[in-house]
Amino acid sequence: MAPVVRRLIAPAPSRHARARAALACAGLLGLLGAALSLTQPAAPPQSASPAKSASLVDSIASQAQGALPSLSGVAHAAPPPADEGSAAAGSLRADLDALVDGARDLSGAQIGVSVVDLASGEVLYAREADRALNPASNAKLVTTAAALSILGPEHRYSTRVWTAGTIDADGVLQGDLYLQGGGDPSLVTGEVYELAGQLVAAGLTRVKGKIIVDATRFDGDGWPPGFEQKSEFASHRAPGGAMSVNYNTFEVHARPGAVGASPTLRLLPEVDDLALESKATTVAGKRNKLWVSTREEGGKTVVTFHGEIGTEAPAASYRYPVADPSRYAGELLALSLRQRGVKLGNKARAQSGEVPKDARLLATHRSETLSQLCRSVNKWSNNFMAEQILRTLEPGDGATAEQALERMREYTKSIGVEQSGLVLGNGSGLYDNNAISPAAMTQLLAAVYADFRIRSDYLASLAVMGKDGTTRSRLHDSQAGGWVRVKTGTLDDVSALSGYAGAQGKDPIAFSILMNGLERKQRRQARALQDALAERIAAERAK
Repeated sequence: MAPVVRRLIAPAPSRHARARAALACAGLLGLLGAALSLTQPAAPPQSASPAKSASLVDSIASQAQGALPSLSGVAHAAPPPADEGSAAAGSLRADLDALVDGARDLSGAQIGVSVVDLASGEVLYAREADRALNPASNAKLVTTAAALSILGPEHRYSTRVWTAGTIDADGVLQGDLYLQGGGDPSLVTGEVYELAGQLVAAGLTRVKGKIIVDATRFDGDGWPPGFEQKSEFASHRAPGGAMSVNYNTFEVHARPGAVGASPTLRLLPEVDDLALESKATTVAGKRNKLWVSTREEGGKTVVTFHGEIGTEAPAASYRYPVADPSRYAGELLALSLRQRGVKLGNKARAQSGEVPKDARLLATHRSETLSQLCRSVNKWSNNFMAEQILRTLEPGDGATAEQALERMREYTKSIGVEQSGLVLGNGSGLYDNNAISPAAMTQLLAAVYADFRIRSDYLASLAVMGKDGTTRSRLHDSQAGGWVRVKTGTLDDVSALSGYAGAQGKDPIAFSILMNGLERKQRRQARALQDALAERIAAERAK
């Protein structure tokens, strides 16, 4: 097979650092944050005080060419009487319009916004709200809602080890070990070691047969739909499979050696189906110019490092996708057993197969609950976990991506989500495979909030702005921080923010902000505008 060559990119600044820089450059959010500054961190967001309200209006009006009316009259306002609701909504509409219209640096972008009061069902604001747009990772909001509803928050995934052979008095297994995957999206090395520990505790000392991996819960290992649109050798583009571990990725740690020598490389985990080789050199200086190529050879993935690394360059770690998830999982079980003192024969190289009907169970690992797993999906936007969870929506063995997607589509219909323009093409939102309107997204958010079975689990899965997840550095200096729960979404030309803005003792406001057609230079401004809109919506809820 021809080698696959990819650039080895040094670790980039975190998305949180980039977000902080974006907000600092944008300016608009800082002005809003000052206007709604926090005096008591535990309190819900309030309207701006009269003195600060004037500066808020001045700052926004200068960008919106005077379009925003004064907000001083609503400072510390009590909830408006019923007959004042339309006036309050009108003020919010004017403010949100002013923010969007004043974002001149986003010219050419498609911006859709939907804002709905979940207490009354009233649409508080709509701007291109019925236009279906690419939601990027906001698609995970649909995936996790469907999963919590269909599978239940208490659902757990099981990984099992079986045998149809016999174990004699000396602990020698005359037969094969079967590692059976149930689609667990979160299994990691330590938990495979726990399975090996259970086998050792049961008396296993030697395996004379093979290690066979049963991944038939899914129709096969491979990329989720849409992942073929880009050829990226990247951890976020790992293949899926029913028997997966470590998000189907591996790590390489690199540090410089002496001048003229190869850098020191270490593979984790050190499984037999991965091999490292180095054609790289250590040189004087601080720069890291390493790059990597891969090839399949003799049933192994050979990872070759090229280029140069300076003696003063810091140590670095890199994460890459595996080529064969089932083989990788089987070899990791073999490594775990060897390190636990179990002897394996030459036949123990992992291969695929099915658990025999007469096999007996030897060891089991159960994942955390789906409710907990969804937090990794939504707070940290884990693409691999979203795609794994999606596939398990289809019951039984041999589940296909299309079958699972159809189950998710049926769910959206059952809760009343508008189907016009709705395209559900994968579970993670990667690439150009999904489309949904902001109005449909807020319909989803409203339906989940109304579903007592899953409401609390869903809300807990979302990033809390200014506190954790992908939004821990957004609104962190605002009074709205801690009162807005969202899912972010980012692709090359897409930025999205959807979720809930709440206040003490009140049902929240659901909102969805989808932006398409962005240029790279517009990303900072896009996020700053999203944060400004979210902050204004939170202030509205707090009145």
